[in-house]
Amino acid sequence: MEQHELTVTQRATRNTIQLFVWTLAWVGSLALASFGPKFLWAQQPVISWIAIALNVALGVGWIVAHARYLRRSEELQRKILLDATAIALGVGLVGGFAYAAAENVRLIAFESDIAFLSVLMAVVYIVATLAGNLRYR
Repeated sequence: MEQHELTVTQRATRNTIQLFVWTLAWVGSLALASFGPKFLWAQQPVISWIAIALNVALGVGWIVAHARYLRRSEELQRKILLDATAIALGVGLVGGFAYAAAENVRLIAFESDIAFLSVLMAVVYIVATLAGNLRYR
């Protein structure tokens, strides 16, 4: 029985590491596409387009890796992650559109960018995942 549990644990660890590697690759390529033109290749448009294409390709790979991770997760973990995804998506959409509406009618004096919304959604996802793990485990 312990041998089987060890195999399940090893498989879960391998799946998590694979998702982590894809996440790092995508985030790294995003940093390269964002900061490369200023610090590495002096605003060369062709190189910038290549960096953006690499970022999109790695982003697609990350999406596929995340879907594979969810399929390979145990049922309870999949439910926790699905709930966290729904909450993060909802916060992103509701918050993003509320911000856009308030900015459109000039109720907000400061300008924000997509990075703020991305960070907000990531933080909400992490908190919702931790809360789900505490709730069900």
